[in-house]
Amino acid sequence: MSNAISTSRRYVGLKENIIYGIANGGQCMGYSFLTSYITYFFINVFHVHPTYVSAMLFIEGIWDTINDPLMGSVVDRTRTRYGKLRPYLLGIPLPLAVTTLALFMAPLVVRADSDTAPSKIIYMCVTYFLWEFFYTIGDVPFWGMSASISPNPDDRSRAITSARFLSGIVSGLPGIAMPILFDIAAKPASVLQLKYVFFAFALLASTVGMGLFAMSGIFVKERVVQNTEEPSFKECMEQIVKNPPLRLIIFKEVLGAFAGIGGIYGTYYFVDVLQNASIQILIGVPSTIIGFVAYLLVPFFKKRMNNKQIIVFSTLYGSAVNLMVYLAGLKHFTQLSFMVPLLMLNNALPAILGGINAVVPTEMIGETVDYMEWTTGQRSEGISFSVLTFVGKFSGAISRSLGTLTLPWVGYKTSSTSAFVQQSAATKNRIWFMMMASAIPMRLISLIPILFYDLVGEKRERMLSELAYHRSKLAHEVSG
Repeated sequence: MSNAISTSRRYVGLKENIIYGIANGGQCMGYSFLTSYITYFFINVFHVHPTYVSAMLFIEGIWDTINDPLMGSVVDRTRTRYGKLRPYLLGIPLPLAVTTLALFMAPLVVRADSDTAPSKIIYMCVTYFLWEFFYTIGDVPFWGMSASISPNPDDRSRAITSARFLSGIVSGLPGIAMPILFDIAAKPASVLQLKYVFFAFALLASTVGMGLFAMSGIFVKERVVQNTEEPSFKECMEQIVKNPPLRLIIFKEVLGAFAGIGGIYGTYYFVDVLQNASIQILIGVPSTIIGFVAYLLVPFFKKRMNNKQIIVFSTLYGSAVNLMVYLAGLKHFTQLSFMVPLLMLNNALPAILGGINAVVPTEMIGETVDYMEWTTGQRSEGISFSVLTFVGKFSGAISRSLGTLTLPWVGYKTSSTSAFVQQSAATKNRIWFMMMASAIPMRLISLIPILFYDLVGEKRERMLSELAYHRSKLAHEVSG
């Protein structure tokens, strides 16, 4: 009886799922804004030399290899009356709001003209590292909650789907408004300055965004019973060594980190090649509509393929689409009338798999948490989901660092007085290549580790069944 209750009962209602999703949207409001524009902000608005920005982003990526697992171990060792995840979700929104605002105040605070001025470089490094530190403290327990919100795998899938779906709606404002404001600021007679645009959006993310994020600590519950014995720091770190499925996911994501370089060139392509940043909004309409509908296809794909098969199929499919679009646009990438429908297609076709790609990786991390509980008796939401946050931020840091580092290679010209500089035809050609085709080889190589992932099928079902029995016993011991 306890087995049936634990594996099939629905614990999480619609209201809690919606709150979890809206909270993720609040968190992502600042994160998506920062990751989309931080390189452009530092180089073109704060006017820091690309070499220093690249070096800072690379060092920050290395720091994440230490910072995220450390935070994960702290979470796994936490035992309070409120749980081991909620205390962090209650306490972190305020300091994260302050550091987000401070980071984008840079041009208003530091007035030095030189792009190598020490005051600029110090301010950039300090505020970015502080933002990264506080973001990690909130992000690790937030995604750890997706594994602790319920012992029912279907509950978890619904919670993750809600988080990914609603975050796409709530956090989408910068992606709509920023391109329009870029074009307004680029007009010769415009009085709009980008430094004030960035500050305004930072203020929005700090107030509204963090207010919504705080809801996750107030209203979302931890339901999976934890072992009352607090693990040592060494035992926490050993969770990675003793968890083969988690190691394979780490290797896959680290290899795939280099595939993110194409996204860094997106802003430069629309601003400097097409010279029409606002057109991104039109190009994104079909993929946005398809992306929201794609979440309804999650059950369809889950019934026909396991998580391993989904990852392999979606990677091959997305790479094939990117390659065909790159070749089709090779001679026309500066022609707005030709590129708009082509880029619509490039975004819309992969968006069909957008829902499943957003849900499955997070779900797989949750299964590695179950695997550790199954094999060692200890749950490791902190360490395991620190991997999810680490690889996401590491891939972003590496891709932003490499993207910035390669700007001189593509011949990109910058100015210490203006965000907008005319680029050569050869530079535009290389920007098109870097945006569309540079990442494909690493994306394919990243599939090699996942081919050995075996937590699927009968093994996964046996694990869930045995865990249900042991959790029932543990619940009785704790209540006793």
